[in-house]
Amino acid sequence: MTEPFDLVVVGAGSAGTVVACRAAARGRRVLLLEAGPDQPAGQNPLRDGTRLILDGYNWDYQANLRGATGRPSRALWGRFPYRLGKVVGGSSSVNGAVAMRALPRDFDDWVKLGATDWSWEQVLPFYRRLERDEDFPGGQHGADGPIPVHRPTELHELETAFLAECAGMGLPALPDLNGGGEIGFGAVPANTVRGERRDVTATYLAAARDLPNLELRTGSQVSRVVLDGHRATGVEVDAGTVVGAREVVLSAGAIGTPVILQRSGIGPAAVCAAAGVTPVLDLPGVGANLADHPSVVIWAKPVDGLCRPGVPWRQAAARIASGPGDEGADLQVWLLNNVESATIPGFANRLDWPMVVGISVMLLRPRARGRVYIEDRAAAPVIELGFGTVDDDVERLARGVRTAWRILRSPAFASRLTEIQLWTDAMVDSDAVLHSAVRNVMSPGWHAVGSARMGPAGDPRSVVDQSGRVHGIAGLRVVDASVFPTMPSAPTNLTTIMLAEKIASGMKE
Repeated sequence: MTEPFDLVVVGAGSAGTVVACRAAARGRRVLLLEAGPDQPAGQNPLRDGTRLILDGYNWDYQANLRGATGRPSRALWGRFPYRLGKVVGGSSSVNGAVAMRALPRDFDDWVKLGATDWSWEQVLPFYRRLERDEDFPGGQHGADGPIPVHRPTELHELETAFLAECAGMGLPALPDLNGGGEIGFGAVPANTVRGERRDVTATYLAAARDLPNLELRTGSQVSRVVLDGHRATGVEVDAGTVVGAREVVLSAGAIGTPVILQRSGIGPAAVCAAAGVTPVLDLPGVGANLADHPSVVIWAKPVDGLCRPGVPWRQAAARIASGPGDEGADLQVWLLNNVESATIPGFANRLDWPMVVGISVMLLRPRARGRVYIEDRAAAPVIELGFGTVDDDVERLARGVRTAWRILRSPAFASRLTEIQLWTDAMVDSDAVLHSAVRNVMSPGWHAVGSARMGPAGDPRSVVDQSGRVHGIAGLRVVDASVFPTMPSAPTNLTTIMLAEKIASGMKE
């Protein structure tokens, strides 16, 4: 083992890149390890902010959308592609480039669960630190942060029709969906510049790559944390090479991080032992509490010439309450426009529709929880999301589908669409059929969180403290979306960067 680094960060994604760059800028000797490749020089497909990147730069995970205890379901539930980023930049480099904050109410829940340093007032400065909001600089928004945020000003005719339908339903306009308001509709903020994705690689890492005390190693998969008793002293890379560290930060995401912990003997003792790993510290919360945003998408065929590839595809959305008695928004309804059907998991080769339009209903605050665990130290992780196992989640999504259906069947949309896949008026009108359909077609947002939850040491389901330090293990932190106590009411990327900024600001020199 060579001279230890001051800090070894595992995972060059949204959180790990931020932690490594901030620490190196303060003079620490930092090694940033990434299992995937660096981004290509020259023609870089990851710069395209108009589409998801689902091949070539992703972990080849398969998720069981329900889980072992869920209701019987069709085979697809046990083999749904779970495409998280495996490249420098992580999922910030393959996602939809949506730059949406969580809602203030989300952090009220974090505080109730013991994360008292994570109220809205305490996290807002770190949202501001990461942002360069081009539409609302100053005040609640940052003006000179690394990540550019802007809202589209030129909308496709379908997007204009969608927003008009939202207004017709009595929803208020929200010019700034990141302004803290919950219910309403508006243009979706994005971290793109003229269609080019501005991920953490193009922003944070680009400004820090030349620092002499920051080293990036790609193609380096960490198998476990090396421990001396209950102190982390380094990591094992590629099942053999040991790299020493005075401090280790795991930023491998809500799937990768609990797997590394379990392979290190940190986690549910029975899970570690069954996988052939000697338990070191029994932490039942490692791998538990896994959550994602379940969504239902209704796909339709546009009239010829209406949609084309390479055009921004997710620029309009509405947050709504699923019922009249609900407080605040619990559903987000998106228009998915200009989508190439070949990019949709499970859709390719099913219908001869080269371009499709969709309306997606995403449950913002799901109650279902799953888990991630290892059955063997060398095998791929088992991912169980628990979708469809909580009736209230299904009921709320069903109400959202009825709202989406109303939009799709409006005159403005009917004149621009030629066919709708699967769904019919009869299905949507029947409670029994609708609930069954929702339960069987909901899919994940690839927004995994919660599998190493933040909370007090006395909470048996908690894994880390409010600074990401693993309970009972010195010199080891987790800084990524796995520490979120609950699911944010938005795509997770911006909140993950915020979390990394906040924890990095408190790490010692």
